[in-house]
Amino acid sequence: MVGIDAYAKARKQGLKAYHNSLQRGLNPSLPVLEEVEPQLNSLSRVSLGLIQIPLTKVVGTASKGRTNAFAPNFMPVLDPGSEFARKWVTLCDSVVEQGMNQPVKALEYLNQFYLVEGNKRVSVMKYLDAVYIEAEVTRVMPGRTDDPVNQLYYEFLPFYADTGINYLWFSRPGSYAKLYALVGKTPGEKWTSEELSDFLAAYMRFRAEYKAREAVSDPGRLPATTGDAFLIYLAATGYAEAPRKYEPEIRGEVKALWGEFEKDKEPENVALIMKPAEQKQGGLLNTLFGPSSVKVAFLYNREPYQSGWTYWHDLGRINLENEMGDRVKATVCVCPDPANFEAEIERLIQEGNKLIFTTSPVMLAACMKQSVKHPDAKILNCSLLASWQRVRSYYLRIYEVKFLIGMIAGALTTNDKVGYIADYPIAGMAASINAFALGARMVNPRVKVCLAWSTRKDFDPADPFGDRSVQVISSLDVGAPSHHAVEYGLYTQVDGQKESLAIPVLDWSRIYESLTRSVLKGNWKDTGTDKPKAVNYWWGLSSDAVDLVMSQRMDIGLKRLVELVKEHIREGVFWPFESIIRDQAGEIRCPVEGKLSPADIIAMNWLVDNVVGGFPAIDELKDEARALVELQGIREIEMPSPSAFSWRAEELQAEAKK
Repeated sequence: MVGIDAYAKARKQGLKAYHNSLQRGLNPSLPVLEEVEPQLNSLSRVSLGLIQIPLTKVVGTASKGRTNAFAPNFMPVLDPGSEFARKWVTLCDSVVEQGMNQPVKALEYLNQFYLVEGNKRVSVMKYLDAVYIEAEVTRVMPGRTDDPVNQLYYEFLPFYADTGINYLWFSRPGSYAKLYALVGKTPGEKWTSEELSDFLAAYMRFRAEYKAREAVSDPGRLPATTGDAFLIYLAATGYAEAPRKYEPEIRGEVKALWGEFEKDKEPENVALIMKPAEQKQGGLLNTLFGPSSVKVAFLYNREPYQSGWTYWHDLGRINLENEMGDRVKATVCVCPDPANFEAEIERLIQEGNKLIFTTSPVMLAACMKQSVKHPDAKILNCSLLASWQRVRSYYLRIYEVKFLIGMIAGALTTNDKVGYIADYPIAGMAASINAFALGARMVNPRVKVCLAWSTRKDFDPADPFGDRSVQVISSLDVGAPSHHAVEYGLYTQVDGQKESLAIPVLDWSRIYESLTRSVLKGNWKDTGTDKPKAVNYWWGLSSDAVDLVMSQRMDIGLKRLVELVKEHIREGVFWPFESIIRDQAGEIRCPVEGKLSPADIIAMNWLVDNVVGGFPAIDELKDEARALVELQGIREIEMPSPSAFSWRAEELQAEAKK
């Protein structure tokens, strides 16, 4: 009989799991739902009928019975000569010869299954490595709580109603919404049988390769739950082709993404580099055999003469070439069509560019896909809240200059009103608006900041605030050569006449040069961390990456005050987001003796209490703004916990504390 040998092997697995649980101080038998949920009998129930349930999610029994016959993995532990063992053997032989022809009965609770009937059937099927078992299921509805598992379950319920999928589970609330977006489906929309078949194929092939990779890396310790890892995989590689990929391609993608899976489990998984690190020499071998020059590519989505944002990046590219001479060979690619981003990055890699700077957050998805295909490529994206290990991100602390501009505006207003024209309601914009408002209030405690958005459909450049008495205005940060310079930065507007007061200066070459030199010196991997982390460069006044130019007509005393505060920010002596700060609802966001960390500032999605106005919804925006806002919009984006960040704060403040 096959079942006799099978029972011996199954019992060996069971005893191992039993003793492992004892050593760890855990229950060595099957969990019992009556003990997991003491209020079980009072909870409402819903019949799900006869369905297929994944055996990996069958975790225990509904009530105490012969739970001591099984280890926590459902493998048997009783003596081979027992009546239980004989029945197990008979059942195993029957299943091998004829298959399982009788469903089990189970209660579903928090998307896990507890058996009412059929313990031995599940034990045999698990031993035989079956994936599913047919079950007559009744759902037990838990009460709503603030527990993350409970919240996740109530996100799962509408997903299950749309799909009938019960094999996919995540560890964090919000994951099902991400999945809908990645698959291109809308909550409430029923999935067709073909869509369900495609999704199952994509998931199961990924699952097989993901678990197979475990044996190569760290047996017994997958870096993330399969559901969480699948979500990372889809975000990195896209879903459209996933159902039709073959195992070798998926295997390569899983290998390339393994660092992303490992990073996901780290509590601090973003290294926020606030200032250029001192460049180290690369060592003798690198000196002798390292590259004497490097090819660097810049990908723009608009021509520099059309876009102020691109114009300043292109100035950074020009400054890089001027500074490094023959050591840099730069290529510029202008690609206005997002559908072609990935192909252009592929081309730039094939042309031998070792460092590729992509200058808009809308290029991030294309960057990530190409980084998986080309693991050795060094690709960076200009965005504030990227969290990929394979694609580093870079940005500037523009809010520091906005604080200074706010000081000027607050000092010059004659009616306690100043205006702020923002463009895209994306990550980082709240910090700039709030810094401006706090700077204005520091010199004028009565000042109100009227907020307008140039990307709103109803934006009127002639009267942006609906209040013509607002005469001191901070407008968009940078303009292209084809634009009127006076309409950017801080200006006054009186009787239709505009006069420029101050404008931010963004020197992207500081980042471009530092990172290019790190490649030439062999220091690219030296990020100050030995754990898998996303790397975000976020430089400001302390690295001369941002600065402020003021009009010569400005009052000399005000100029001196602004210059003094600028130097204190540069040295880390003064922090713009410090002391008591309240938001528009009156909630204290920063205590009187505290200050906001860099992570708090990046994750900021609220406005201070002297700002009049709020964030526009996506449907209120112009069409050309929606793609970026859908990607990094303040309302839509999932802001990471500040605890996810580690940063080199000592680089900013060590000197001040000496």
